[in-house]
Amino acid sequence: MGQGRKDDVSRMVDLLRSGAVMLAETCPVCHTPLFKLKSGDVYCAACEKKVLIVKEGEAGEFKVLQLSTIMDLDRTIFAKLAELNDMIRHESDVDRLYELARCLIAWLEALDRVKKLKEDLS
Repeated sequence: MGQGRKDDVSRMVDLLRSGAVMLAETCPVCHTPLFKLKSGDVYCAACEKKVLIVKEGEAGEFKVLQLSTIMDLDRTIFAKLAELNDMIRHESDVDRLYELARCLIAWLEALDRVKKLKEDLS
C-alpha cells in the first residue's frame, strides 16, 4: 500500500474515532467511502473535502457535477506541478529551465483560476 493510501486510511480511522459514520456512498472523484461528520456534513477523507450529496433529479445535480469537475482539475494541476518540479530539479540547460518556468507559471495561474471557481461555487 502506497504512502498516500496509508494516509487516507489513517484519516478514515481518525474520522471514525471522532464519531463520524461511514456511508454506503462513495466520493464521485476518488471513489473512496464517504463519512458523515457529527456536524452533518459529508466528507471524503482521501480528497480531504466536503462532498454534497444530491438525490437524482434535484436542482443541485449540475452544481455537484461542476464541483466534482473542479476538484478533479485541482488534482490534475497538482500532479502536473509535481511533474514539473521533478523536471526542473533535474534540468541544467538554461533554455529548457526557462521553458519549464513558463509552464510552471501557466499551471500556477490555472490553479489560481480553479481556486476562484471553487470559491464562486461555494
